[in-house]
Amino acid sequence: MSIGVGKDSEDGPGPWWDWRLLAVWILVSAAAYVVIVVGGVALELLASDTTRALAGEHRVVAVLLVALIGAAFHGFVLGRWQWRILVTRLPGLNRRRWVMATFVPALAVWLLAVAPGAVDILAQGGDTLAAFKNGFIQAIVLGPLIGLSQAAALREDTTRWMWWFAANVTTYLVGAAAYEFGQWVLAGLSLPKGITPAFPLLGFLIHGVWMLWVTAPEAAAERRSPRVQQERHRATDPGIPD
Repeated sequence: MSIGVGKDSEDGPGPWWDWRLLAVWILVSAAAYVVIVVGGVALELLASDTTRALAGEHRVVAVLLVALIGAAFHGFVLGRWQWRILVTRLPGLNRRRWVMATFVPALAVWLLAVAPGAVDILAQGGDTLAAFKNGFIQAIVLGPLIGLSQAAALREDTTRWMWWFAANVTTYLVGAAAYEFGQWVLAGLSLPKGITPAFPLLGFLIHGVWMLWVTAPEAAAERRSPRVQQERHRATDPGIPD
C-alpha cells in the first residue's frame, strides 16, 4: 500500500499536513486496538481453565504472563505498524529501536497498572473481553511513559522529536477526559457501556495530528542537513577523517 506523503523537491520540503497519512494512522491505531483485544481474548479462551487456575493460585506468574502478552501485542503489532507509517517520512528510523521503544515501556505499564486488574477479573470469572479492552484503553491513557521512550527513538530523525512526548501527554489528557465524559453520557442516556471503545478514536485523531507535525518534511530535512553537509565536505576534502 502506497501512502501519499509530502516529499522533498527542488523547491524544498513538502507540506507537513497530509489527510491520507492521518487517515492511515487512525485506521492502523484502530486496527491495533481490535487485534490486541481480540488476540488477548483468543489466547485466554484457548487455555481458559489453565488461565483461571493460574490467576487464582499463582497470581504473580499470571500477572507476568498477561503483562508480557499485552506488551508484546503493543510492541510487535502496534509498534511495527506505527513504524511502517513513520518510515515513509523518516526513512532512517530504525525499526528495532522503535519497536523496543514501544515494547519496554508498555511492559512496565501492563505490569504495574493493567495486568493486576485483568488477572483479578479472570480469577473471579469476570468478562474476559472487558479485561483486555480496558487494559488497552489504560495503556493508551498511560501513554506518556511510552511517549518519552519513543521520543528518544526519534531523536536522530527529526528536530521535533521532543514534541512526541507532548503528543502523548495531550492524548492522555484529552483521552482521559473523553473517556470520563463518555461514561457520563452513556450513564445519563441509559445506554450500554459496551460502546465506549468508540471514544479512543478521538485520541487516535489527536495523536495522528501530532504525528504529522513531528515528522514534518522540514523537520526531517533540518535533521538531515548537517549529515548531508558533512558528507559533501568529506567528498571534496579527502583529508577529513570519518
